[in-house]
Amino acid sequence: MKKERENLELLLICMVIGIIAACITGYFLYENKKEYWEVQARDTFDEALTEEMQKRSGMEVFFCTEGNIHMPVDKKKEPITVFMETEYGKKNFVIPYEKHTHNIIRSSDQRMLYTYLLYKDPLKADSLNMTWSDLLAKVKFPGKTIVRVSVTDWWEHETNAYSNDLSYLSKSDSLVSCYLGYRCEVGVTGFTYSAWWKVLTLKDKILLGALVVASLLLFFVQEFMIRIYRRLFIKEIPVIAMDKSQSHIYQLEDDCFFDAGSMNLKSSAVNVKLTPLPATLLQGFLDAQDNKLSINEIMMLLWPDGTGTSERVHTTIRRLRKYLSEIDWVVENGNSAYQLKNRHSIEEKLEK
Repeated sequence: MKKERENLELLLICMVIGIIAACITGYFLYENKKEYWEVQARDTFDEALTEEMQKRSGMEVFFCTEGNIHMPVDKKKEPITVFMETEYGKKNFVIPYEKHTHNIIRSSDQRMLYTYLLYKDPLKADSLNMTWSDLLAKVKFPGKTIVRVSVTDWWEHETNAYSNDLSYLSKSDSLVSCYLGYRCEVGVTGFTYSAWWKVLTLKDKILLGALVVASLLLFFVQEFMIRIYRRLFIKEIPVIAMDKSQSHIYQLEDDCFFDAGSMNLKSSAVNVKLTPLPATLLQGFLDAQDNKLSINEIMMLLWPDGTGTSERVHTTIRRLRKYLSEIDWVVENGNSAYQLKNRHSIEEKLEK
């Protein structure tokens, strides 16, 4: 029982090691592939946005500009101010540095052109998301996409519109944000969500499963190696009585002894004190030929007054087996007799 419990514990440890190794490997595989797909998603998002704006290329536009065409990036990272005059009047707008630098266009006239186009034909989140999804489908992107379009009106009130599928929004990562228009009034944000079991390929999943299986094989390999080692290098040691007439000390193995006088069973790992009946029975087995005793012989040994019964024999045998489990020795029964044996020698005979 003790040996079986130890084997079960070792098997569970090997399984846990395999699962931990698979989880760690799977995490790094997922992060690596996720980074790759994020790059693909960013590139296709810019392409989708360009396609959406090209749909407005046929519109007629009437506006005029004054001053510098190019809007350089301020190295001091300070907000910039732009002036506009429309049907609503004249007004200065302060543009935060982040919005200004993330505008997809640098020239002021092109930004103003986008302002007019998007005022006449606003950007639709569903349409942009569909274009983006179609482009990602070509590279077999294993996830979902969501688009948010935010518009700041003349009075600087912001409204947001999302593409239809919002079920994954709370789990999604904000992948990319950019702005359009002269005053960066249109903000576009792309979100992506990829479940790990979709990101990992079939080959990756087989690899992770193989790690768990390999850890379980470690258990069986080490058991096999131990048996080979015992067969090649460890010889079965016969039970030897050492100065039996005086000390009553028996040698069971290299470092395992039974002192019949003190009823102690000792080895390098254990020191067990036996009770009188199991100690007497163990000595009887060690003195007997082939370490074998019949039930009647056990009764005569333990209860010479004739009070022994089969039940009392079974009880004493059970107690002795419990003591012997500490050193991997067993008492086997068969043909109305019991025999003391080394567990290792039994396993080697079964293998042969």
